[in-house]
Amino acid sequence: MTTNSARMTITRQWELLKLLPNRPPGATSRDLEQTLSGEGFEVSKRTVERDLSELSRLFPIICNAKGKPYGWYWAKDASIDMPGISVAEALSLSLIEQIMKPLIPKSVMDSVQPRFRQAKKTLNGLKNPQKLSCWTEKVAHVPANLQQPPVIKPQVLEIVQNGLVHENVLEVKYQSMRKQDMSNLRLHPLGLVQRAAVTYLVASAEPYEQPRLFALQRIEKAKLTDSKAIAPDGFSLQNYLDSSALKFDSGKDIVLKVRLFSDDVVRSLTESPISDEQEIRADEEGAVLIANVKDSWQVRWWLLSYAELVEVLAPEQLRAEAARRLALAAERYAD
Repeated sequence: MTTNSARMTITRQWELLKLLPNRPPGATSRDLEQTLSGEGFEVSKRTVERDLSELSRLFPIICNAKGKPYGWYWAKDASIDMPGISVAEALSLSLIEQIMKPLIPKSVMDSVQPRFRQAKKTLNGLKNPQKLSCWTEKVAHVPANLQQPPVIKPQVLEIVQNGLVHENVLEVKYQSMRKQDMSNLRLHPLGLVQRAAVTYLVASAEPYEQPRLFALQRIEKAKLTDSKAIAPDGFSLQNYLDSSALKFDSGKDIVLKVRLFSDDVVRSLTESPISDEQEIRADEEGAVLIANVKDSWQVRWWLLSYAELVEVLAPEQLRAEAARRLALAAERYAD
């Protein structure tokens, strides 16, 4: 048996042990064969049966012969905490590592780094014979924004995460978008939220209780204090997000009516609606979108991105604003 073949056999049998339930009637060889095949192992029912027979000599696993098909399971009181990770677990860890990194406290990331390394080692070690292990080369997470993620200072991120975990007040130097000078703030951290490429700290700034958003890349320095953070009465991060905080809007609901001049736009909105309450009505001139949305900058950017392909019909104020901005843009390009 070659080294690679031996490694594959050990990996397959290790995975097989992890798939066994801890009580009768157990898992059949056919079920186990299908599960292993789904994880990328090239295996037959006969191979599974042979593996189980060999493993039963070394591990406390039992074949339930009371009915057919026979089921395999761990013996009662057997220790079934199998170290290592499965191929599917390795795949999942590899895919989420970069996406979740800004939101997971450094102490937690440090504790799971061995798992991330083990995931990569598992996939790299099985790259040639395993189909599933190549999955990370066939899928990708592509940010929706053209702009690259802003740079967050690692020490700032770690201190902010610690403040959030331990519920301690943070002292920060913050560069606001609207101010030239740095602001010295004492923040009561309430949550971390990632929107597109930007990570925000939700916090109350003394002496106010109203939660605000602070972009992490604009925090120049951060210090963890011994003072305990105080959350506003009844604060819930989910309720805060539901209030449209991240949409930077007025909080007002509007009925948006837009003339659509492109079949591609109609198709895009049909596949990916901008609202749960959306309707597209066909008429002699094409189609009209009617949707209940929040009055936000997102709506404005979305409308302006389609330029000549759409026409705002209502609300009148939004129509006038779109007309003004497009007219100004046209002037910029005038000869």
